[in-house]
Amino acid sequence: MPMLMTFLLLAGIIAAVVLIVLIFRGSRIPVEDVEGRRRVNRWFWILAVFVAAVFIFASFT
Repeated sequence: MPMLMTFLLLAGIIAAVVLIVLIFRGSRIPVEDVEGRRRVNRWFWILAVFVAAVFIFASFT
């Protein structure tokens, strides 16, 4: 079980870093590029849910 926890925490930290990069990248997309904003927004929510799930799981175990 400790190996799984280590892997999940590492994956959560990596996903959190990618999430921060997406936030900065998304803020630089022009307003006119609706498709680009939609794509970044979709990945933002997917990674946000993953990061939240990892850290909630880690805090309860």
